[in-house]
Amino acid sequence: MRTFARYLVAFAALAMSGAMLAGCGVQESFKEASVEVDRFHAALDAGQWQRLWAQADPELRKATGAEQFGQLLEAVHRKLGKVKSSEQTGWNANATTGGTFLTLTMQTRFEKGSGAEQFVYRKGEGNKLTLVGYNIESREMMLN
Repeated sequence: MRTFARYLVAFAALAMSGAMLAGCGVQESFKEASVEVDRFHAALDAGQWQRLWAQADPELRKATGAEQFGQLLEAVHRKLGKVKSSEQTGWNANATTGGTFLTLTMQTRFEKGSGAEQFVYRKGEGNKLTLVGYNIESREMMLN
């Protein structure tokens, strides 16, 4: 029985190290996604939503027309102003046959208010991240 217990402990340690390595990959993916969020905010501040649209995932472009996407981002910029700070408050990873989807929830402070932003990125071919979804909930945006 003791021999079996030793093998069980060794197997558990091996499984834990594998999980930690997988976790590091996910952690690295979220670092990359955070960089993408910074790029999104820079383009938003510069009024360059067309660039974001051109680089977006085909699923986003299929689900939302360019005009709707532009209207949303122009409204965010017009009503809330430039980004002052943004802090990650949540995350989720979901691996599917269509790729790995990373969701970041950010609490963002703008010049004229704040909002909870949600970014969904797909990690696809060549580990490239593409924006699949963007959502913002902001009381100030609704009232301004």
